[in-house]
Amino acid sequence: MEKEPGFEKVRTEVEANQKAILWEDGLRNGRSVDAFLWKGDPKAKPIQRAGLALFGLTFLLLTITIASIPFQKKFEDGWSIDFLLALFALLISMRLLRNAFLRRENPPPVADKEEKD
Repeated sequence: MEKEPGFEKVRTEVEANQKAILWEDGLRNGRSVDAFLWKGDPKAKPIQRAGLALFGLTFLLLTITIASIPFQKKFEDGWSIDFLLALFALLISMRLLRNAFLRRENPPPVADKEEKD
């Protein structure tokens, strides 16, 4: 039984993507995750979107925690730094959540299966 040449190409690509033993391999694989986090991907799988949304909600929780500190301390020294940190975490959270909920690209129209005779 002969192996198809296309299958071998796919197998070598998968093996290349899965190995992360060397520093360069891990860096290459991490680059795609970073691109997904910051640029988003309309073709992302639902589990990837759910993970990114959870990550974004974590930053939102951090925002709420940091922003509540000045209210607990009655706006003592350093409250403006707290609000700047909360704003920074809020911006990261908004970016991640936006990327998690990017709309899928419109699929190409499906041709009618009925033939007109």
